[in-house]
Amino acid sequence: MAEVERIAPDWSGEPCIVAAPGPSLTDEVVKRCRMKRWFDGWRIIAVQDSYRLMPFADALYGCDSHWWNIHKTCDGFAGERWSTHAQDNEKLKEADAYGLRLVAGKDGDRFSFDPGLIYYGSNSGFQAVNLALLKGCRYIVLVGFDMRVVEGKRHFFGDHPKPCHNGADYGTFARRFDSAAVHLPGDVRIVNATPGSALRCFPMMDLEAALADTAGRQDGLLHRDGTERHAAAG
Repeated sequence: MAEVERIAPDWSGEPCIVAAPGPSLTDEVVKRCRMKRWFDGWRIIAVQDSYRLMPFADALYGCDSHWWNIHKTCDGFAGERWSTHAQDNEKLKEADAYGLRLVAGKDGDRFSFDPGLIYYGSNSGFQAVNLALLKGCRYIVLVGFDMRVVEGKRHFFGDHPKPCHNGADYGTFARRFDSAAVHLPGDVRIVNATPGSALRCFPMMDLEAALADTAGRQDGLLHRDGTERHAAAG
């Protein structure tokens, strides 16, 4: 019988990639992430369908029961499978059927640092970032976080099959991240390496520069218009 867990900080101090399934999650992005995982030991959390491109990820996160009932045990994925559980978001049945690990979930627009709780933030990508933080990661690189429709596509694969919901409220998602970003502890750095992302509360960074960094330095940061800027010397 599945039980709600407290998340251990077993990735403490390790850099982490959180990969959402946006249209920008291309084969080239996946290849670069895979190389960092294999050769440099970076941690990777795949959000929902990202596991299909990243079966090598350390963990898979999904909140929606409908999604789990479609993908079930996510054949070919050997990492940890995580979701949240609460009275209004029960997952005990899915956890038993598909080998999910559960943490308590609660509505909120900040990242939780209580190992027994993840805040929803209205979307699985938010919760996956919270999972990385609770596992002890303090430098997190976001890929696939487009937060917008690109050439008619919401995800790299198109739309979720029914009964999954496809009408994502990207404005609400972004506002939840905006609120969480201003309350991050000083030792946490999150950068967004998703080109053209509508999520603008974290510094934008070229993926190559972001993955060359393991401590969240300022080198290679981008202005909002996409042009490169550098930290002042000294």
